[in-house]
Amino acid sequence: MTTSRLILSTVLILAVVGVSACGRRAPLDRPVDVRHEQEKEAARKAGRPEPQKPSTETPERPFILDGLID
Repeated sequence: MTTSRLILSTVLILAVVGVSACGRRAPLDRPVDVRHEQEKEAARKAGRPEPQKPSTETPERPFILDGLID
């Protein structure tokens, strides 16, 4: 393998790795319905009142690169 091919391969690999890391990082959330059903069942067994279903609305958090997408 020649030096130019090695450099080209390295640059392409770095570009692929860099592009694959794009996106917003966020925690993985369990579905609200499943969690609510589990809490409702636990409250029923413990004799507590049923909890209210949580809101599924999430606030929009602006990101510095959002202007490129719009």
